[in-house]
Amino acid sequence: MNKVKEEVKKATGERVLYTIFFAVIANIVSWIVCLIVIAQFLYSWIGGSLNGKLLSFSASISEYIKQLIAYISFNSDEKPWPMGEWPQEGK
Repeated sequence: MNKVKEEVKKATGERVLYTIFFAVIANIVSWIVCLIVIAQFLYSWIGGSLNGKLLSFSASISEYIKQLIAYISFNSDEKPWPMGEWPQEGK
């Protein structure tokens, strides 16, 4: 029984460290999203149309944010990038 408790404590401690790590990444990603918004606004204002590459990247980053929140909030045990795969647009 003690071995099971030790394994649970180890897993919980590991989860806490990963959660803190991914929470920091989520904060950084929020700044990146702000930069994307500003860049897309300027691009559409000056160029008259949206930037397709920014649209594609923002779609994949929104999926990444979804993965981050799911992991941080214990709704998923699958670790997001850089421990897992970078999400593709629309997945």
